[in-house]
Amino acid sequence: MRSWFKLFISMVLVVLGPQVGKAQQGDALPEEAPVQERSALEYTLNFSTVYAAQWAVYLVTQEDTIRDHGSWDNFFHYPFHPGFDKDSFDYNLFKHAWSGQYYYLFYRYRGYSEVEAFTWTFLSSLAFEFAVETYTEKPSIQDIYQTPIYGTLVGMGFERLSAYFRSSESIFVRALGVVLNPFTLLPQYDLAAMPVIKDETVGVSVLWRY
Repeated sequence: MRSWFKLFISMVLVVLGPQVGKAQQGDALPEEAPVQERSALEYTLNFSTVYAAQWAVYLVTQEDTIRDHGSWDNFFHYPFHPGFDKDSFDYNLFKHAWSGQYYYLFYRYRGYSEVEAFTWTFLSSLAFEFAVETYTEKPSIQDIYQTPIYGTLVGMGFERLSAYFRSSESIFVRALGVVLNPFTLLPQYDLAAMPVIKDETVGVSVLWRY
């Protein structure tokens, strides 16, 4: 299991590593960054980055559950049988709010508006429930809406607190701002792709600028 996981992580880093995120210009705060238009490819890469991270965290934190209850039969069968899980309310509230706020902050960091970030947080939550966690259990109806709603609310608060703390003259307060929104540490890059059709050759030209 561990060797398989190391191979999976290596593949994720090679394929998706350059797509990790896009920082704002200079010391601009996330909420001050202009919302930018993006291509279908960039939407796909951002969503794929979150999806890969979901698998990575799931494999690390649920190793015993995967070993005892996981199967590909579940993975393809369970998506058609969602139900209400029996987790406690506070467990669902805090666990999924904590996960969802990382989705939200990532999409905000990539330049999405608050509405867009919420929308893609919702889609990422669906992806986890129906195309990751189904390896061991049925999709949870509560989690489908709790993760994006609670996560977005927490993410909006953390984003604003992080911006406020990072404007402080105290290095310790600025560090706290980074802890609240770790995506502020990621480097900046611009990615563009254009199809290339020449004679009988079809390809894609990719520009990566940072």
